[in-house]
Amino acid sequence: MITSKQLLETIYKISRYSDFKRVKLDELLLINQKSKKAIRFVKEKQNVQSLDFLIQKTQHQIKEILNFNPVKIDIYLINQPVPADFNNSTIKVHSLSKYSELRHIDVSRQYQVFSRIKGRQSENYYYKRLMADNDIDRAMSKFSPVTTILIVLNVLIFLINLMISFSNPSGNLIEKGGLSHFNFVHGEYYRVFTSIFLHFDFSHLLLNMLSLYIFGKLTEYLFGPLRFLLIYLISGLIGNLLSLSFETTALSAGASGAITGLLGALFVYMIISKRFEKKLLIQTAVGLLIFLLMSNLFGRVNNWAHFGGLFGGFFVALMFKQARLYFYMMTAGLALIIILLLMNTFSQSEENIYNHKVQAAMVHGDFKEAESMAKDIFAKGYEDADTYRLYGLVLANNQSLAEGIATWQTGLKRYPESAVLNYQMALAMRANDDYKKAQSYFNKAEKYMSAKETKELKNELKVFGE
Repeated sequence: MITSKQLLETIYKISRYSDFKRVKLDELLLINQKSKKAIRFVKEKQNVQSLDFLIQKTQHQIKEILNFNPVKIDIYLINQPVPADFNNSTIKVHSLSKYSELRHIDVSRQYQVFSRIKGRQSENYYYKRLMADNDIDRAMSKFSPVTTILIVLNVLIFLINLMISFSNPSGNLIEKGGLSHFNFVHGEYYRVFTSIFLHFDFSHLLLNMLSLYIFGKLTEYLFGPLRFLLIYLISGLIGNLLSLSFETTALSAGASGAITGLLGALFVYMIISKRFEKKLLIQTAVGLLIFLLMSNLFGRVNNWAHFGGLFGGFFVALMFKQARLYFYMMTAGLALIIILLLMNTFSQSEENIYNHKVQAAMVHGDFKEAESMAKDIFAKGYEDADTYRLYGLVLANNQSLAEGIATWQTGLKRYPESAVLNYQMALAMRANDDYKKAQSYFNKAEKYMSAKETKELKNELKVFGE
């Protein structure tokens, strides 16, 4: 025998793990507007006349809701036999008397999986969840597969990176797909997406995943799984491209740009649907502000990615809510925006982020690590004139000045007009008391350096060169 709790649990799971939505709880009616199907559970005892009336009433109710005739209506009589044969191409009447039969109702694959997990909540719990009469409550109780997958994926990637470099999980993010202008303009375009799934530390991950859980469930419920995923990824893309256009030295990672895009999409839905009070719009704006302020607690916050993600989510959501003609026009506009951001990104002078890491190691006195980093730069083929300068300084400290000079001379063969290498050689020759060569290298460097930078050395060479 099927109990009242088992029936409410079944209706809750159907509405949570399928596209069927509860319409009338007092009449146990659920409708799938996508497939134009309906399910009705009936606890009251039925005879031929009452069931015939119930069928006609159900058809009328569903037609009022859908504005057209449903393609299929399944009526399940609970703990009672079917009094007569009412089946036709649209109507199917079934008799259910076992809990196991409830679990095998064919509504979706998700329901077939989760219906096997016995619910341990009270009957009142399921009743309250089913009584939710607003989109927010329904969204939070609805199973969100894409949001769940994104959260699991982010956590798994974080744990894998943590195991790879347990002592310092954020130290090698650039090697794991973090976003940097230098790598992107050198052809590693995949970083605009891989960086969305990387986080610096646990607190960074926790804030983003909590935000993704809340705003992701809402957006996925209101827009559907596929559109939600597009909003998420395109928002992250726009945010990262905007970041690349203005930030050329920092390493960026995290899902916050994509998450602010979800907030932008929620604003669009609330404004266009006109189903939400102004109070809720204000609360959402406050939620966005809190998220941005919380994000700024991290030392490596990327506000360009936040602003770009917010715009991207707003724009893409607006595309989905427009007529087909405007959708195509806005798609072309989005492509133009991406092209302009790319043009601006490639027009920026590049900063070798790997050189910055070597210099940071030197500042902290870790010349052994700096030497290892410099060798990696050469192995990757990312060296430039400043790489030779830094590597020479490292070798001069770790081995001898002669090794440093040899490195700078090798660099000058590739970059004969490099101001930093010529200036460094001038300093080295001065240290060796070879003021004639020092003056020669200085004269080359002076062509490309400011008077302020060369003033001290110029005066010194002038005194000793006389």
